[in-house]
Amino acid sequence: IGIGGFKTAHEGWLTLTVPPSSGLGSRASHNVVVKRPFHRIYPQGIPTSSTDYRIGHFALADELPKLFREANVLYWAKALLGLVYDFIDHAIAGTPDPPPFNIPRVRFVEAGLALSYSQGSSKSTIKTGVPRAGFFLEEVIDGDFTKFIHNMDPDPLLD
Repeated sequence: IGIGGFKTAHEGWLTLTVPPSSGLGSRASHNVVVKRPFHRIYPQGIPTSSTDYRIGHFALADELPKLFREANVLYWAKALLGLVYDFIDHAIAGTPDPPPFNIPRVRFVEAGLALSYSQGSSKSTIKTGVPRAGFFLEEVIDGDFTKFIHNMDPDPLLD
């Protein structure tokens, strides 16, 4: 799909053995965006401002903390946004007139972590059941949407 400031994005699908009743993974072969952190590898003597680079992946010990941090931040952001809307709804319910302006309802993307485990084989030196890579899965958003916040710039995208 593309490449961002520090993650690659690819088309994928998610099938859970015990799917939830709704949300990410609730359907068999649920289309998702598969994201993975990367770092740029520049050829020797090429400035880091160059677009001539290779994509390198982090060692699992470095990759997993990055993914867990992003998932944890999203978890808390969604929880705090829910509290904000609960407060607004409670305040509006306690007044005789609605506010003289529209209150937008925004949301964060549905997402989760996925780990790839080695399957092992009789010839493999890798133990079965050992994590090999981590991925951040996000819902596919169909249709038009406005992205207000992204990771590369702390300023809201209101335009």
